[in-house]
Amino acid sequence: MRIKFLGTGAAEGIPAINCDCAHCTRARNEGGKLVRERNTILFSLPGYELLIECPPEIRGLINKHQITKLDGILVTRSRYDHIGGIKEFEYWPGGLDFLADERLFETIKREHWTETLNAIMFHIPYYSGASLYFSGFSIIPFAARRQQPIFGISVKEGDTRVIYTSDTPARMTNYARRVMWQCDLLIVNAPTFDKVYENHITAIEAIELKERVEAKQMVLTYIGHENKPHDELENFVSHLPGVTVAYDGMVIEV
Repeated sequence: MRIKFLGTGAAEGIPAINCDCAHCTRARNEGGKLVRERNTILFSLPGYELLIECPPEIRGLINKHQITKLDGILVTRSRYDHIGGIKEFEYWPGGLDFLADERLFETIKREHWTETLNAIMFHIPYYSGASLYFSGFSIIPFAARRQQPIFGISVKEGDTRVIYTSDTPARMTNYARRVMWQCDLLIVNAPTFDKVYENHITAIEAIELKERVEAKQMVLTYIGHENKPHDELENFVSHLPGVTVAYDGMVIEV
């Protein structure tokens, strides 16, 4: 399974607009891995190229990484940083699958959908806990938060399982933990380092989660400007076996 992290920033991206914090200032002055476009990931699966999330920067990211083949787009929530670039696909040649929970899709249709997208996209609903079977791989979504339609996913190819958590709080269901149990790779959205928000897991909590569910490897992504800059966060995890900090353009194979 080949996974490319096209964007690895949280909702605000780095540098954030009109922000003079130390993290954003370094990103403007130094560039490189300190700069993060908003979060989106490309899964290259058997016979299927799947884009996870569709942020506002998606046109630039697709051009930058010379992506010419896509089969489907899967979104985990309806907030702007997850779906704000969907209208760019009005210009995509050919059809695309659009994988979204029914409640997500209702919101997306109301706020972002167009007649042109309707002609290009084929909506495929997913349901928490129910497997979507593709020849060669399968996807199982799971609820990431209570009372809000936000989903993580488990992607399985052969005996390999990769979990993407989306916007997950530290407090999660026992079911979600069992889905993660002994997975080959756990990709965790961790916008802050240790500053606690009710709806988002921190990097410190994510590292504890890796140990609790006995994940073989973990990648931290969706990094916000309240987290450490890339080099500092990378240095912090360097002594932790199997923990990696994603950066824009990073490719891994599992």
